[in-house]
Amino acid sequence: MKKMKKYIYSMLVLLLVAANVHGQSPNWSVNENNFQYTMTFVGFLNVDGTTLTSVNDKVAAFAGNECRGVANLTYVASQNKYFAYLTVFSNQNNEPISFKIYNSAKNEIKNIDKTKNFTTNENYGNLFQAYSFASPALSTEAGLFNVGFKNVQSIDMAIDGNAVTVYLWPGQDLTALNTVFQVSPGAEIYIGTVKQESGTNAINYTNPVQFQVLSADQSVLKQWTVTVKKGSGNVVYYKKDAVCYEGGAIKLLYSQEGEAVRLITGTLTLSTQTITNGQVVFNNLNEGTYKVIVGGDVKEIVINLKK
Repeated sequence: MKKMKKYIYSMLVLLLVAANVHGQSPNWSVNENNFQYTMTFVGFLNVDGTTLTSVNDKVAAFAGNECRGVANLTYVASQNKYFAYLTVFSNQNNEPISFKIYNSAKNEIKNIDKTKNFTTNENYGNLFQAYSFASPALSTEAGLFNVGFKNVQSIDMAIDGNAVTVYLWPGQDLTALNTVFQVSPGAEIYIGTVKQESGTNAINYTNPVQFQVLSADQSVLKQWTVTVKKGSGNVVYYKKDAVCYEGGAIKLLYSQEGEAVRLITGTLTLSTQTITNGQVVFNNLNEGTYKVIVGGDVKEIVINLKK
């Protein structure tokens, strides 16, 4: 009998605790009949860098202190993600709208710094590029800083604007390279709308590959082209040693007009030129060891000082 009473008491305590937590959930609501116009959002919720994933989590819109819309998270199986489908109500355009997040796991409300002016019939976000309701705000950077390959040695990599070129040794198979990416913090990289996991993929680089980098807050989607080139072995190199009154020189002949040529000493790029009329010449070189990289070929050349 005592055990039964103890069990009943424990259950009552648990129910009271649960009721207390539930009772603190904000009672946000809006009378839709009071308003003429709407704008909508397809968004995700993020608090302190963690994306929320409970149907009890919610976001609400406010004009001043008046609630103008509220939505709980909904699981979308096709994306394996949770989204908030938020409808905001108003009677006028350009009305400032602010937002709040309720994090059910911590039973706390977070204010969002980002606001929106009301625009009739406007929609923000979609299932691929959702609107970010985040506290604090997430990064808008969508950079691609490095591209490499597992178990494959790269000769060189160059980034020019949104174009990345990686040079590999002759004979390397390009049809299934396991690619390792370095992108902006929190950003994700895609081919089309298929997310690519760094170091666990097999990508065919026979032709240039188009990637998309999506910023952490999903507001920026930046296009990147990655081209992989193999050494051709068709580069011809000449050198002239330095003398006391004149620096040395390196000359190379290559058939790929407009191809970039880099001259490196140690880890420092001294000069970058392009093939013009089938050749490039680097003049006034001091005594030392240089590396020339062009079209996937790399050549180490020593300039001596003749006395």
